Amino acid sequence: RAAGIKPVATTMPPWLMPHLLRMPDRLFGLVLQCVMKIDANARSSMWEDLQRGRSTEIDHLQGVLLQLAQRYGIAAPLMQRVAAMVKIAEGEQRGSPALSAQQIRGV
Repeated sequence: RAAGIKPVATTMPPWLMPHLLRMPDRLFGLVLQCVMKIDANARSSMWEDLQRGRSTEIDHLQGVLLQLAQRYGIAAPLMQRVAAMVKIAEGEQRGSPALSAQQIRGV
């Protein structure tokens, strides 16, 4: 919002997403099944890049968001952590570390 960026239309109102993302994983999965149908074998292009030992697009995705957060004085520690973890995984070239949300948050 601070940057004046308007999200695209989705089946779920954008204001609801932060609440959904804070749900326990099991509940999140159940709610998401009602909203989205994703193939169980689907993987992101970033996952595929890590599996193949290639550089990811993390700087073009999280990096841009981190720049916006910094510009507008918004703390984004979890976003910084995700970007750093992806960079580490890129450097290790052992594929996706397959971390849980709790591991990423450091809980």
